[in-house]
Amino acid sequence: MSKAESKEFRPKLAEMMRRTTRPKPVEVASLAIDAGLPIHDTLKEIERIHQVGRANDSEAFVAVVEFIAKLCGNNFDCKTLEFTSSGVLLSVADLEGFRKAAECIIVGNTDLAEAYSVLLSDTHVVSSVEDIDSGTLFDRIICQPPIGSRSRTRHTDGFGGEIVTMLESHTAQKGQIFWLTARGALQSEHVGNTIADLAERGLYVTAQLEVPAGALAGTNLEAILIVLERRNIDKKMVGALRDREISTFVASALAKGPSQKPATSWAWLESNDLRSFSQIEREKRLKKLTPRGRCEHILFNSLIPEEKIERADKITKDQSKATAHLYVPEYTKSIVTASLDEQTVKHSAVYRVPIDTTRANPYFLAMLLNSRFGRELRLLSSKGTTIPRISIKELKNALLPLPPLQTQDNIAKTKNDLSILDSTFKDMQNTLQSDWTLLPDIFEKVESLKAVLSIEQQIENWWRELPYPLATIYRRYQVSEDPKDRFDSLLHFFEMAAVYLAAVGTSHVKVLRHDYKDQFEKWFHPGDTAGIMRTNFGFWTTLAGASLKDLNRIASDDTLRPAAIDAAGPELVDVASDLGPLCKTTRILDAVRKIRNKHKGHGGHLKDSDAVRLDKDLQQHVRNFYEATFNIFRRLLLVRPGHAEINDYSFTYKIEILVGSDPIFKQGSVELSQRTKSHSLAFWMKGSPVMCRSLPFFRLGAPQQPQETSFYVFNRVENEEFRWISYHEVREQEYFAPDEELSRLIDLVT
Repeated sequence: MSKAESKEFRPKLAEMMRRTTRPKPVEVASLAIDAGLPIHDTLKEIERIHQVGRANDSEAFVAVVEFIAKLCGNNFDCKTLEFTSSGVLLSVADLEGFRKAAECIIVGNTDLAEAYSVLLSDTHVVSSVEDIDSGTLFDRIICQPPIGSRSRTRHTDGFGGEIVTMLESHTAQKGQIFWLTARGALQSEHVGNTIADLAERGLYVTAQLEVPAGALAGTNLEAILIVLERRNIDKKMVGALRDREISTFVASALAKGPSQKPATSWAWLESNDLRSFSQIEREKRLKKLTPRGRCEHILFNSLIPEEKIERADKITKDQSKATAHLYVPEYTKSIVTASLDEQTVKHSAVYRVPIDTTRANPYFLAMLLNSRFGRELRLLSSKGTTIPRISIKELKNALLPLPPLQTQDNIAKTKNDLSILDSTFKDMQNTLQSDWTLLPDIFEKVESLKAVLSIEQQIENWWRELPYPLATIYRRYQVSEDPKDRFDSLLHFFEMAAVYLAAVGTSHVKVLRHDYKDQFEKWFHPGDTAGIMRTNFGFWTTLAGASLKDLNRIASDDTLRPAAIDAAGPELVDVASDLGPLCKTTRILDAVRKIRNKHKGHGGHLKDSDAVRLDKDLQQHVRNFYEATFNIFRRLLLVRPGHAEINDYSFTYKIEILVGSDPIFKQGSVELSQRTKSHSLAFWMKGSPVMCRSLPFFRLGAPQQPQETSFYVFNRVENEEFRWISYHEVREQEYFAPDEELSRLIDLVT
């Protein structure tokens, strides 16, 4: 909307809104026409005022529009019909090359229909399918019917199938119907009947494409786009429209037809194959997660004697062949146990599965089904979108990798030994807190374990694996001989770690959550403490803890996890699951911050003797931080992607790996399934086919001394400029410079 248009439209609209009754949609449309407002902007105003749907500019919505535009070749010579149950219109979406309205629009709301008649003068607008002449045929029908609608007078499936059935008679011989509805349609028996009925009428499913939340106006439901055509094919496409760019690839692949080449965003299945693309992706992940080693893949049912599987709350009978049981909750996210006493789920929702112990160890099976492989296997066999459940039939048909019984016993015993060791460590810690007289015995045990594990030596060489510039700061601490410099460097190490972890957490949350703005608003501007406008050690520590805990929720919550998979793909959700445990570092960082704030030399003079003492006090926190992060830091890399080679189904990037204290970064290459921005910092988990671009809290090089190895972090807003500081640069420790991307990020939630 230009300034001139806004200047003429806004005051008159405000005057309308001050009336006792809300202005009708047709009044808003007439006012917009007089002001010369673009159609897209006018529709958004009508949607906003009358709350008939969200503004049609969400990423998911744009992906759907881009797919339809690309598949139709931006061909406007074909006749188009659109049925919309809300104010969102795909055919007038504000996309380059896809601006023309449909020849006919069906709007169930009569007030909206009247407004669209005025606004779209060249378009025939009606309020019912029955209003269309019986002989009128369309080449392209875009249908977003109401969801959950039920009728006593005619058959309905709850997903708008009755509307699609009515529109079938208006579909040309080479026409297409794009049916956009809720994802639950894939598991609906009634929708299956609707699709079978359409097939009898000569309209067949050629594609089923999953869409993230945001495409269905007025709801936060995930969607499915079903493409129907008048051609019977042997294979159909299943896929996911996760963003605008991927949508164009999917549309091109559908237009070309079935292919044997593997792809990351779609697959070709037999027409009678009922699997969804999410199931295909889970099967691929399951294959990658299958434990290595000699094993035999067998059906779970073959491990179960003839005894019947019952609910755990039922009274047991004498068992003949099985000497043990496995307790499997019907909820796929809950844990499997070999003892009913260990179950956390009500017994009526737990299956008591008898196990033939001559073939399998129940404790091994419990460990297997609780592993990442086992959780993914149960999820693949489950049904239900909100709360996935697994049935007895699907449980019996699960295919398990089973090593020899002796190996099972040894694995179960080793796991038990590790649990005992863990329990021993906790017991020693609790004992030491309550009885100091036992210190000699505990000290001796700990020292013997240290000798075996060589923890001290690992911490000494930690800088070789730390991300830059944490490695540089930590290495400087190790080699410095000045007590005060050592202590300052160690504090800088922990402060930089807080910034780094905050960037890791928030960067992934931004990609995985469609409502990240709401989260950032709470985190960036807490109100009662320091916010992003003036950061400090405490702010970064709190931000790191909040964002990393949120990754835990995203990876495990029954609602957040599917939404995150749709938004960014299952691979990045798996990365989030691996990063979640880093939230434990918050307590360590907060303890260091308190030590820094309490010592007398903070912000002033510090004696060498005090520096030595404080350095010693921090050693346990160094150990704790190492134990909490070393395993993840070995795999999580800070990288800078460079030139990309684009293949049919992947992208090969040249990358610089920012690791170690040496500022000469390692060179490498990585194959990704999704695009990432070149020449910007990103986080990459080794082996993952995706990267997560870092939020602009970091930058390499400074304008005064543009050295590519100088690492700066955002500190605060001062005089409308950003202050950038370095924890390792000696000569130029701070400078002031704007950053447009960071400014947009901060303004986004103010």
